[in-house]
Amino acid sequence: MCGISGCVDFERLASRAPWQPAELQLAERLRDGMAHRGPDGAGQWQVPGVILSQRRLAILDLSPEGAQPMLGHDGAALTFNGEIYNYLELRKELATLGCTFRSTGDTEVLLAALQTWGPDVALAKLRGMFAFAYWNAADRSLFLARDPIGKKPLYVWQHGTQLAFASSLWPLTGWLRAQGQQTTIDPVAIEHHLAGGYIAAPRTVFAEVQKLRAGEAWRVDAQGVHKLPIAPLPFAEPGQPLDTATLDQLEFLLQRAVERRLRSDVPVATFLSGGIDSSLVTAMAARLHPGITAYTVRTGDGQEDELEIARRVARHTGVQHEVLDIGHAELDLLPTLVRHYGEPFGDSSALPSWLIAQQAGQRHRVVLTGDGGDEVQGGYPRTQMFALRHLLHDVAHLPCVPLPSENPGLHGRAASLWFRGYRLITPGAAAISAQADGLHHLHAWFRADVQQRLKQEGWQAQVTQTFQSFATRNQLDRCLALEFRLYLPEDLNVKVDVATMGSAVEARAPLLDRDFTDACWQVRAGDRVRPWRTKRILRALLARRLPPEAQMQRKQGFSVPMARWMADGQRQQALAERLRGGLPGLPWFDGHAAANGFLQRARAGQDVGTLGFRLLWLAEWAEQNARLTGPQAP
Repeated sequence: MCGISGCVDFERLASRAPWQPAELQLAERLRDGMAHRGPDGAGQWQVPGVILSQRRLAILDLSPEGAQPMLGHDGAALTFNGEIYNYLELRKELATLGCTFRSTGDTEVLLAALQTWGPDVALAKLRGMFAFAYWNAADRSLFLARDPIGKKPLYVWQHGTQLAFASSLWPLTGWLRAQGQQTTIDPVAIEHHLAGGYIAAPRTVFAEVQKLRAGEAWRVDAQGVHKLPIAPLPFAEPGQPLDTATLDQLEFLLQRAVERRLRSDVPVATFLSGGIDSSLVTAMAARLHPGITAYTVRTGDGQEDELEIARRVARHTGVQHEVLDIGHAELDLLPTLVRHYGEPFGDSSALPSWLIAQQAGQRHRVVLTGDGGDEVQGGYPRTQMFALRHLLHDVAHLPCVPLPSENPGLHGRAASLWFRGYRLITPGAAAISAQADGLHHLHAWFRADVQQRLKQEGWQAQVTQTFQSFATRNQLDRCLALEFRLYLPEDLNVKVDVATMGSAVEARAPLLDRDFTDACWQVRAGDRVRPWRTKRILRALLARRLPPEAQMQRKQGFSVPMARWMADGQRQQALAERLRGGLPGLPWFDGHAAANGFLQRARAGQDVGTLGFRLLWLAEWAEQNARLTGPQAP
């Protein structure tokens, strides 16, 4: 686990011109811009035309033998961020093929796998979370890859025969500016942030920089970039029923996933919120690791029910239960978060996630979490709505009725009921991308020439195209896949990765184990989630571990009271004045229109918590970005 970076210049490689000292210093500066991701060491390797760098967070093999970049035979080199959970099994398999190992960690196993089997075969065998860069000196190519779940990020800039990459965006753009390269803010990315709360790969906030999508791999050589196809999700039609034999197999796979994620040379703990997902992970971890520490967060903000359930789970499983008291995640933390996330990010639960990681990181470097329990398993309200659509349209074969997406002048409860009805009977692509108040009010805040792009590339277009791209006729599976391929890697995983790595904490999510999720896709979608019962697989597995009184029945989640915070009149006026002052670097964004639209919604009694938070983040990000790009930037 770490931060990685590097660059390749194929013209320099061909001429064998050495890097200049100033260029190597800039590469070190790019690397050390991610020091928080890897406080335990720093490494850099270079040959003419190639630089690989790493900041190390030591989790497996704490000795110098585990340091990176790691060199293989024939001049190969690897810089790697993440964990390969099945590295012991792969090590045994590689040993039978004649491979020998100096270290006891997973990095050398990954390097041997890439050299022995080649990247394509090696990727199929890996079970873990990763982003890595592998230099193959034999054919002078750089191989970049991001894991299929999208747990680890990888940002890439490519122009002509040059390419640079990093685990964090702002250190990379700082390196670009030091090279004399321009960065341009993408207005479509800003609309994605305001409408959906995150910027989905491959897009970033800067037009010149991409991020690899979950499961994507690039092979880069002197001829250019060759992108490998992303493996499709393993849909099953009609799928197998959720019977005892299926549950037995799923329990085995999840137990193995937990066991592999307990492999560590530093102490491991769990996050125990009291919900279904973290309770199941903690119960399984406690059986394999008796007395493991489980952290529960207490905020004093309406979470007493979850805390009591967490205490019951702790008593039943025998874990060492520690309650972390954190203060309200007030918005004065926002500038720090903006610096670490590097681009606009609209999920307000990043605030408490950051504080939790800070507290846990004082004693533990690795935590097991319940992340990933909602996507394949159907834990979100939108999925419940599609479960009802599944019964109406896929099972009962009632026809869909195309309707105009605009609300016919209704307000209050009538408008809410109309919207629910619209999403139930309109075709699936329209239902999945619909928003209660549409996006016309957001698009009006952008310059006229930009608005046309937003219609073609904006948030609704992104959601619709992704929903329609899945190779299944089952609309419920498509809805689940949308959460899995869009929201999970681009919001949830980003939130957790940045929040935990900001305190040098590694978060591991057994429920996102590839073998387990692949097996869950084989269960009939209607058996995984029903309109009246979500996450049926996880509930059934938890019932095998805990008595009813230690099981949370209703999803509560961990969030901040953003609606209440943004209902404060003074805070609303301060935000409006900030917008009216203009957002630097966004000449196509009308701050006056945004301020007026925000205040109108607030005065009409609408919940402006989410929109207000996204506007606050955007304003803070634009100002920080302007300082970085200005003459006073370091």
